[in-house]
Amino acid sequence: MSDGKLAGLFFEIGMVLTVISMVLGPFDITNWAVASATIACFTAIAGIYLAFGSWDEPDEVEEQEEPEEPQDSQSTGQ
Repeated sequence: MSDGKLAGLFFEIGMVLTVISMVLGPFDITNWAVASATIACFTAIAGIYLAFGSWDEPDEVEEQEEPEEPQDSQSTGQ
């Protein structure tokens, strides 16, 4: 897994934890809200570190397969 993909994964985990913290806070579940917000901050910092570290990496180019052309029976001499 490349650093760019791992940074994206950390971003998604951080967003989920942030939403969990925002939902738990108003219900006075402060211990879990603060814990999830703290973990979200650490994953955000790790994601930023990995994203900037992979800044100069070339983008992965997916090879596209060319569709095979149907063979015409007249062109092959059959």
